[in-house]
Amino acid sequence: MRLSLIRILLWSLCFICVSPAYAGQQVDIYRAQALVKSQAEAERNAAARATFGELMVRVSGQRNALDNPVVRAAMPKAQNYLFGFSYKSSSEKLIEGSRSFTALALQLDYEPQAIGQLLRDAQLPLWPAQRPTLLVWLVFKDSRGLHLVPEVVDFQAINSAAAYRGLPLMFPKHDVEDSMSIVADDLWAVNQEKILAASVRYNADAILVGRYMPSSMGSIPPAMVIDPLATADSAETALASSAVAVSPAASSASSAEGALGVAPAEPAQGPWQGEWLLLHGENQTRFTDETPEVKGLVNNVIDQVADYFANQYAIMPTNQGAQQIVLRVGNITSFAAFKEVQAYLEGLALVQRMEVVTVNAEGVVVRLTTEADTRLLTNTLALGRRLALAQPAVMGASQSEPSQGETLPEGIDAEAMADFERALASEQMPNNPAPADAPVTAAISDLQPSAAVINSGTLQDPLIYVWQK
Repeated sequence: MRLSLIRILLWSLCFICVSPAYAGQQVDIYRAQALVKSQAEAERNAAARATFGELMVRVSGQRNALDNPVVRAAMPKAQNYLFGFSYKSSSEKLIEGSRSFTALALQLDYEPQAIGQLLRDAQLPLWPAQRPTLLVWLVFKDSRGLHLVPEVVDFQAINSAAAYRGLPLMFPKHDVEDSMSIVADDLWAVNQEKILAASVRYNADAILVGRYMPSSMGSIPPAMVIDPLATADSAETALASSAVAVSPAASSASSAEGALGVAPAEPAQGPWQGEWLLLHGENQTRFTDETPEVKGLVNNVIDQVADYFANQYAIMPTNQGAQQIVLRVGNITSFAAFKEVQAYLEGLALVQRMEVVTVNAEGVVVRLTTEADTRLLTNTLALGRRLALAQPAVMGASQSEPSQGETLPEGIDAEAMADFERALASEQMPNNPAPADAPVTAAISDLQPSAAVINSGTLQDPLIYVWQK
């Protein structure tokens, strides 16, 4: 049982990285909303100026985007970056002096290419529209004890902050299935084993666990820590120590409230202190804060989480010019499958061009011309979950038999490969190998999956992926 606990935790950590079912979410990062009193051009232009700053923060992933002099200079002419707009009726009211107007909802659609050029001119990054989905577990403590279901205002605040940064959120259902997996005590102790197990059904790209309480009630207790690589005895010790993380009164209150939740207690007086844990693949990041209101806590943590993801996925302009990265993609057994891979890779914001280098029984070798380094490419492909990173031993046709539970990707038989090559030739697709010293970016941060992956990407040592059909 002790070993099973560790295996479950390891499996759950891996699941967040590789499950192909969710693959991030496309966000309308170039769209803004505003309330106006009429369809007059002056009103629309004023709304464009008012929403332009929000748009630049969301698209660049940079909180300080408005401090950039190029962005500030563009703001008075924000309407020039629009390619469309539309109006809808609204029940909202606008007050102007002593007069009240029924507002119109104005949708502003900005031109991606024009915004992209502005970002390059400003030397700001571009955080593409495919964003990681974030599952948020929240638990708070007041004089009644622990509460799994936060007050509605807390959800409104965190949703508003996430929309501003372009970060898609998911919340647990807190239904019977959740109640069988996790209770408030588990969240307050930050029991990662139970949190990860309860999160599997939501299949998000990352998990955020938030704990908060009035500062007047003391300090938030330390989280339970289980090292998945630790010994079974260490894991058992950590589980035992977690039993004192929540007071008996809090435990009984949370149990009485139940996973389905009852109306929470009246809001306690601030200031509030919060502690947050972000689980993203193998990375764990903690945030702490104290603010007068709960809204301040959630606004600040969403900013910090968005900053983290922007650092992972945003394309930063450099003076090095375009980079070339070589991939070998297995499990392509037909020309139709190849076209799917081609459409997927060419559709990535960071890929400028894809060229076919070789086709053989082990797969298709392609050279990507990109605006990013190897780290960013591997992060982006991991988020998309259509291409799974494989070890060289998995791809070779002459390798040893796979271990139990491991499936080798299919190769291409001679007849299929001949048809494949004829189809490629009919499209006059480039099939010339790149020079042996094709450049690959080497400026990699500490967020990369591994050194072996980072140093790959050349013709002699390509990144090896398996297409997930």
